[in-house]
Amino acid sequence: MDQDQIIKEIITANQYNLAQKEKEAKLLPIFKEQIKTQIESLNNLKSFYNKFNVNIDDINSLNELPPIPVNMFKKFDLRTCKKEDVLRVLHSSSTTTGIPSKIYIDKKTAFRQTRSFLSTIKNFIGKERRPLLIIDTEEVDKAKTDTLTARGAAIRAITNFATKKTYVMDLKNGDLDVNFDRLKEFCNNFEGQDIIVYGFTYIIWSRFYKILKEKNLQLNFPNIKILHSGGWKKLIEQQVDKRTFNSEIASIFNTSPKNVIDYYGMVEQVGVVFVDCEEGWKHVPDFAEVIIRDFYTMSENEPKNPGLIEILSILPTSYPGQALLTEDVGEIIGIDDCPCGRKGKYFTFRSRVQKVELRGCGDTFAERRGD
Repeated sequence: MDQDQIIKEIITANQYNLAQKEKEAKLLPIFKEQIKTQIESLNNLKSFYNKFNVNIDDINSLNELPPIPVNMFKKFDLRTCKKEDVLRVLHSSSTTTGIPSKIYIDKKTAFRQTRSFLSTIKNFIGKERRPLLIIDTEEVDKAKTDTLTARGAAIRAITNFATKKTYVMDLKNGDLDVNFDRLKEFCNNFEGQDIIVYGFTYIIWSRFYKILKEKNLQLNFPNIKILHSGGWKKLIEQQVDKRTFNSEIASIFNTSPKNVIDYYGMVEQVGVVFVDCEEGWKHVPDFAEVIIRDFYTMSENEPKNPGLIEILSILPTSYPGQALLTEDVGEIIGIDDCPCGRKGKYFTFRSRVQKVELRGCGDTFAERRGD
């Protein structure tokens, strides 16, 4: 079986079934072959590995793969496919530097990202399509076909679960306002039914929840799944923790806090999302890996020791995303033994590294509004 077929089987299978040792044994040879191929097509990458004096054939574990810092995607044109094969370019949000990351996506990478996202999310909300309420503006999803922001990419991914999608926000003078006519129509059509809600964490809180709370409005969707991602920094500054967020958002929709589901992802690794399980921990899917590295030595930390989050993924062919060192802090909670029953590593996100650019899309929105 060739490598492409092996990868396809991994990303389309039911996730979280591989025990850690089995998973590492399956992924390591894939990573090694992918990196060797990409080194030959990108001089920056070849230089990076040469400086670390790394011989790919000598690597015996995933933690021996030197990770690329994510800010390199702001400083260099990291494309490993032919220019004519680029399907679209993803752009990260950016506030401090004003320079977004550029992620080149070809057809094969786009296919893998879509399939892997679906395989991951359906493990938590089921595979059934349902009406989707998007707490954002339609303009975010109307970008040119060859460029897309992280917010737009996230929305497009979740619409694969939709029978009908409704954008509940309007963009007015650079601000997001609830369109109560569309919200009322959505409620009239689907009240009490199984639905999905998606939005960026900070936007849901600041531009939807707070407005409905001020107006003393409550919706009636007990059978709901509320997915949200990104933008925690501003909420933490406002002393809104995850428990408070889940409880308050659930109250607006007349549902259980267990139906409010956070996931962690990044534009440099679209298709790889780490979703909170019933125990509140983020799980690593079978086609990816998370390594926590010491802040100073870059060695792999043992569980329960915070460090920098490294994300590994077998999805990309058009950019070097196999091993990326983020600017986020987290810690591994355990391996193969989460009470929820999912195999592999599970971890928690702690914070952004101090003095690092505020990069989350929801937080970017907050910065521009001056909140």
